[in-house]
Amino acid sequence: MSWKEEMIYLTDIKGVKAAAVSCGLKENDRLDLALIVFDKPVFAAAMFTKNSVKAAPVIVSKQHLEKYGLIQAIVINSGQANACTGERGIKDAEFMAEEVAKKLGIEKELVFIASTGKIGAYLEREKIAYGIDLAFKNLSKNSGKEIADAIMTTDTFPKIFGVRNGEAIISGIAKGAGMIHPDMATMLVFIGTDAMIEGKSLKNILKSSVDKSFHQISVDGCSSTNDTVLLFSTGEKKIGLETFKRGLDMVSQNLAKMIAKDGEGARKLIEVRVEKAKSQKVAKVMSRAVIMSNLVKAAIAGGDDNWGRVLASIGQTGYPLDLNKIELYIGEYLVFAKNEPLRYNSQEAKKYLREEEIIIRIILNEGKYNAFAWGCDLTEDYVRINAYYRT
Repeated sequence: MSWKEEMIYLTDIKGVKAAAVSCGLKENDRLDLALIVFDKPVFAAAMFTKNSVKAAPVIVSKQHLEKYGLIQAIVINSGQANACTGERGIKDAEFMAEEVAKKLGIEKELVFIASTGKIGAYLEREKIAYGIDLAFKNLSKNSGKEIADAIMTTDTFPKIFGVRNGEAIISGIAKGAGMIHPDMATMLVFIGTDAMIEGKSLKNILKSSVDKSFHQISVDGCSSTNDTVLLFSTGEKKIGLETFKRGLDMVSQNLAKMIAKDGEGARKLIEVRVEKAKSQKVAKVMSRAVIMSNLVKAAIAGGDDNWGRVLASIGQTGYPLDLNKIELYIGEYLVFAKNEPLRYNSQEAKKYLREEEIIIRIILNEGKYNAFAWGCDLTEDYVRINAYYRT
């Protein structure tokens, strides 16, 4: 059997309850704290930001997960990132874990924490404590969508994706719209499954999936301090390892595309496909180079079929190019091949560039390796948002 997309929430997994509440960290009574609780400890693996400036919850959650490789609760707040907050920030992050642990009667190391929002602001402990208490009172199997709402900052929509294969399910939620860059970004991602995947396998599978999804997106070339991708397994359903990998890739890549599509100020999703490269690394680096090019992003924002910017962006990667072999497509339009510009209907290509999803294909004709990357156009709204939202 194959995986089928389905509206599945994290709370559809057996033994998982959740709640989303407003505790005053964001304005206008918006949901800003999410709590996910498991009936028993579950296997978990995580990947974190590669930025040298790491937020307190990243430091603390990494330490917690290293102790047992298990979690029994996840608590997430938005509105305050608890980043660049020194020793007090570490204590505040531990406070979040301790408050949840006390309620459950478990060790604090079984609590995974995450924060997102403004950098350089201390957590407001009284509000957090109130939110955790309120969340415990509202735990249910019916909060799957609300927890995705609660972790948003400048996002314009909640990011949820799920798949089913027989009785096994995988579901994920994500947030992210700005400071998005390969090697993780301002994103929080929580993916859960009832498949029987344990310990070391879980971590290896997660890394492989992230390399093909969240490491292949860019909005603005800026990485952040709080980036976290967590995968947990309740171990209820038997399923083949390769089958599970395919399902996880579906969830990871679709959540990654949602993040790219929701880039701050974006109107268009850009998918770049580099095909027939001589190595996987070359394919990945070149695809990312295109989505990271401000010139390409601006051209697509303006509906300009300036394909020379695409070639320039892969040319600056440092890898040798044989322009006589390269074929470049904008949508269905072959615009460049055999080191020469080709005749094509420029007006039709411009019309295509007005669509919400744009595909650029670069066929190197040097090998068998392919890679995808996702980004968005660069608009005036990106500047407006980041001029007035202090992150």
